[in-house]
Amino acid sequence: MELPTQPLVQVTTVTWLASLLGTQQYASLQARILRDTLANTLEPTPEDRGKIIPHEYLVKLTQEIKIREDLIKHLGPRVDPAVISRTAQCQFMEIWLYWRAFRLHDLPPEIITNIFRLVVWSTGHLNEGVRQRLWLTWVCRSWRALAIGDATLWNAIWFRDPPPYERSLEWFSRAGSARIDIRLNERDPQWGQNEDQHKFTAEQMSSLLDKLFVKLPQIRMLVIIVDNWPPAITVLRKLQAAGNAGIPINIERLEIHRTGKPYIWIGPGFECDGRRDPPILNGGQTQMLNHLCLSGVHIDWNDTPLRNLTALDLRSMPMNVVPSLARFREILLQCPMLSRLALDGSGPQPIEKPADHVPVDLLHLKALVLGSFSPPYACFIVSQFNAPHLLDLTLMALNHDDYSSLIILLTPKFKAVRLLTLYSVQVEITPQGKLAMIRWFQSMPDLAYARIAQIRANILKWFHEDPTRYRGVLQTDTCLGPILCPKLKTLEVQAMPYQSIVEFCQRRREMGVPITKIYLNSPWSSSLDANAVIALRSVAPVYVAPMGTNTMEENELLGR
Repeated sequence: MELPTQPLVQVTTVTWLASLLGTQQYASLQARILRDTLANTLEPTPEDRGKIIPHEYLVKLTQEIKIREDLIKHLGPRVDPAVISRTAQCQFMEIWLYWRAFRLHDLPPEIITNIFRLVVWSTGHLNEGVRQRLWLTWVCRSWRALAIGDATLWNAIWFRDPPPYERSLEWFSRAGSARIDIRLNERDPQWGQNEDQHKFTAEQMSSLLDKLFVKLPQIRMLVIIVDNWPPAITVLRKLQAAGNAGIPINIERLEIHRTGKPYIWIGPGFECDGRRDPPILNGGQTQMLNHLCLSGVHIDWNDTPLRNLTALDLRSMPMNVVPSLARFREILLQCPMLSRLALDGSGPQPIEKPADHVPVDLLHLKALVLGSFSPPYACFIVSQFNAPHLLDLTLMALNHDDYSSLIILLTPKFKAVRLLTLYSVQVEITPQGKLAMIRWFQSMPDLAYARIAQIRANILKWFHEDPTRYRGVLQTDTCLGPILCPKLKTLEVQAMPYQSIVEFCQRRREMGVPITKIYLNSPWSSSLDANAVIALRSVAPVYVAPMGTNTMEENELLGR
């Protein structure tokens, strides 16, 4: 069963029609109306530009739409399908006539260009942005000339066409002297992790970078995703060589992902232990860098200057190549405006007997991700810093043992959390585990958005506990209310039994704090049958979470 996708800015008659017909059927109706209208309409001529649609006709059309909308809202499912079809047709005609009469080409080119930019950059997903740019160049000669002449429409380049990347390199040329954002994803879904069988080679990466780095000083963002070591090492080496040669590097956001087997270190310039000659990032030119993500690759931590970062994301590195504890703390101290810290299977090297030290204060940290750690190491990480203003906390892939000790450590540290993500987090179903979770939930009174996946149903049930029953053991300095997390309104769900979500929402409704919206993660949502969707819709409105961007509720809670 198809579900509406975000964003839905407001509830309109279109929403009523979609809910009555089903999203897919309503989309089919819209497509049919569009085809029929265009098939029976002559191509516009230059003389048509001056014609004005009679005002009386537009008034009559608007009145008819209003009457039919009121009828649909009143009758609901009992409405005649012909009424729905005619209403949809009138709605389309009203919009279509307005734009047909609008004298767009009389606007100054600067205004049309700004409109084009709004069209391209207001999309919620990269795929849509790519399509919008292409469509703008297909309308007419004047639109094509205006679009191609605006370098800022082409400076965000997602290399999705196959090598030799003719389309992407053409966009790279159109970007002219503008700052450039580049994304290259060469993951091979058919790759069996045999290094000799991989399609994308170091030679291909080197050839592509030679073409891109002619504009290296203009590159603002560089995101590279590959499967194995040779192309990943090539990126690091090319950046180091350019920096050493004195070529200005102004990259603000750098992400290099090696997504093959984690913790396997092979490649040119690396021995089996991964220690030999790690590259100095950008040859030391990191003064412009504010967002760094390294996944499955490492650098020379001691000789690479890392200061004033706003985002640091480290993933899938063995302990012998991660920064030392002293260097890690130094990086945190030199990044006072750090707003996002993500550590997934990677962090500082642990020491047997850490010296007494004061945790680093990260006063601007808003988002923290912890994943793929053992309980002792996770506690070791959390003890290294304070983040009193943290709003977004993610715990994931913490399923090796009982993580009650981590929950206990988190409880007094992050009391301002508004968004909580629990993906595959294990807490034993014991009195001690239950008490730890209740204390933790009670410490986050502003929690309003929860993302959950692969957690035990008992943890959801613990949300319903009355904390006043634990007054003697919660050890809280705040007044206890009868409801945990009373501001929780939105759920984002993946890989959970739908019955557990239904029961959770029913119980929250009974407690007087209902869940007002459920988001289902894609593509998991497509695996649900109709009965599951109907059951979920019976307790709260259901939507598919947008891919590659935040929901409206997330942005509001994070103050964006």
